[in-house]
Amino acid sequence: MTCCGDEPCNDYGKIYAENSEWLLHEAFCLYSQADIFAPYGKNHSTLKDACELAENLHVKNLLLYHTEDKNLSARKNLYCAEGQKYFRGKIHVPDDLETLEL
Repeated sequence: MTCCGDEPCNDYGKIYAENSEWLLHEAFCLYSQADIFAPYGKNHSTLKDACELAENLHVKNLLLYHTEDKNLSARKNLYCAEGQKYFRGKIHVPDDLETLEL
């Protein structure tokens, strides 16, 4: 399991993340909403960035956190739907205080 912290995975971290069973990565907003939330100015990733990274590193499960919270009721569905365009593994977008058994 690899956790990238509160910013995009850097080149140094990629050696640890490659072939991980689980990658925990921030995804500040949907790629389709990057113009609204400006993630790059805050040194954050879009959902597309996190998913493409996980795909390129051959990760099996991607857990996304540190997301915008303007649409909490639909967030899980929106993030999973957009993420499946860029990542073939399993995507998890937990709600606050949700537990996930690994």
